[in-house]
Amino acid sequence: MHETAISHDDLGAVAGDFQGRPAVLHYGDAAAEYQAVRTAAGLCDLSQRGKLRMTGADRQHFLHRVVTNDVERLGDGEGVYACMLTPQGKIISDMTVYVRGEDLLIDVEPGMAGVLRETLDRYALIDDVEIEDVTARYGLIGVYGRKAEACLKAMGDVPDTLPPCGHAEIEWNGLPVTVARSHRTGERDYDVYVPAENADELWKALLGGEGDAPCLPIGFDTLEVLRVEAGIPRCAAELDDRIIPNEAVKDRAVSFTKGCYIGQEPVVMMEHRGRPNRLLSGLVIEGETLPERNALIQKDGKDAGWITTAVHGRAVSGIIALGFVRRRYRESGGPVVVLVKGGPAGAEIVDLPFFDPGR
Repeated sequence: MHETAISHDDLGAVAGDFQGRPAVLHYGDAAAEYQAVRTAAGLCDLSQRGKLRMTGADRQHFLHRVVTNDVERLGDGEGVYACMLTPQGKIISDMTVYVRGEDLLIDVEPGMAGVLRETLDRYALIDDVEIEDVTARYGLIGVYGRKAEACLKAMGDVPDTLPPCGHAEIEWNGLPVTVARSHRTGERDYDVYVPAENADELWKALLGGEGDAPCLPIGFDTLEVLRVEAGIPRCAAELDDRIIPNEAVKDRAVSFTKGCYIGQEPVVMMEHRGRPNRLLSGLVIEGETLPERNALIQKDGKDAGWITTAVHGRAVSGIIALGFVRRRYRESGGPVVVLVKGGPAGAEIVDLPFFDPGR
């Protein structure tokens, strides 16, 4: 399915379309996959995610002055979540930036590496930086769940704990591997970057885990349910050129002390005003029909927002969704209506996350 050629067929993989790209949707028992993450660990092939490598003497200073978060203060082994914005403050792409000894490794959604690289190149006219698309060079294996660290022990000497976006460069079977603390499910989340030609070998080594922490393969259907239950927005789903960070990812993605960056003025103005007109919200929706992306949310016959991602929940029964709801309708309370195929469906606006593993 992609350059890493990780073996999935012998695990009962059911492939299909996910957000316009081929992907493993599940391995025959989505309920067991979900339970594995909630009680032990799940293994997911994310090799299609975009990856950029930035080198050059100015790499950290350059990226710092164009993205929303503080990159310049980071040391080797540290990282940060940030956004690249238009001059109007709208989101082009989110990203996670990892500072390594010789470079910056930048992780983005599938299909976004080229977009982000072109955008960064436009601003790097006098800077000593080189930006390379290394998506095909790295496999990416996600290890997610309550006992993810135990699963990672199959790799040998992996740090017991890493802070958010922290990462470690280790050697596994003589290969350089980056193990990073990520934010995909709300559980203990790790991403493992490995040379593409060795990704299948590492995938097989991680499967099964050790002792009481079985590491089972999980597909994108399960990953999406976990993401929505955790209230985590995703680029091209929740985050697009309609949205500014204040409406969805301000706390994670924006530094208000770092100085200037592209699109800063609208972000700061909204922060000082203190009242975004709409906010990322959770909804519990009646019925059995999943609303499509951009399905309208209405209150008393008036447009109140739109749906971004809807799934059949597991921690919360029924249909749950992420969407953007106008502030005045969030504050007024009461039921809303979501327009789905077959007619309107009643819905309730709820606080995120739907499920907090720490509770």
